[in-house]
Amino acid sequence: MKNLKKSSFTLIELVVAIVVIGIAVTSIPMLLSTTSQSFSTHLKSKSFYNAYSTLALIESMDWDEQNTKNDNFYKILRSQGDNELYCKIHYQKFYIKYEREGVYQLDNESGADCSYDQASKIGTDEGENDSSQYDDVDDFDGYENDDLAYYNIKVGVKYVQDNADYTAKNIFYNDNLDSSNKRTNIKYIEINMTDKTGKLVSVIRGKAYNIGAVKIYSRNDL
Repeated sequence: MKNLKKSSFTLIELVVAIVVIGIAVTSIPMLLSTTSQSFSTHLKSKSFYNAYSTLALIESMDWDEQNTKNDNFYKILRSQGDNELYCKIHYQKFYIKYEREGVYQLDNESGADCSYDQASKIGTDEGENDSSQYDDVDDFDGYENDDLAYYNIKVGVKYVQDNADYTAKNIFYNDNLDSSNKRTNIKYIEINMTDKTGKLVSVIRGKAYNIGAVKIYSRNDL
């Protein structure tokens, strides 16, 4: 008659099994936490990218609505900022120039061309009903993007004080908002990134300056 033995776990095997199960159970929360942190980091990185892309888009626009009109795109606008930056009339031999004087000359030019038009107030202009129609920096004041999956972006644009010693080799000035509502030469851009509960996640800042732009001539203009 065949002798049948009952199969069973030894004490050592049972202890080893309990240890393995214990390690697995304690590892699950850490694994889930690591996965969650990686996902959160990915979302934050993507949101930072969207915020910086928004800032780059804004800074690529014309400085002011007046720069979008006529031939003002490359000209400095009249402002109410530091009087060292005021545009002045200069009488040349055969013509009159309205320009901002610089410390250095380029090709015997004494300064940058100015427009008689004054910088506009902050905000959208007539006919600009959505962001696809924005064409200058301060149009984006109050712009919001809440279409992102987990974060919202809100933009603010303000004039800031531009008082400084512009004859100095190194120029320093603060970022104090101009409480007198003067239209200075610096527009301060601030992008706030919040989560869906409204908690502030980060702030990204930039500036745009009333310094004109490069005018490229065609061969027919020379």
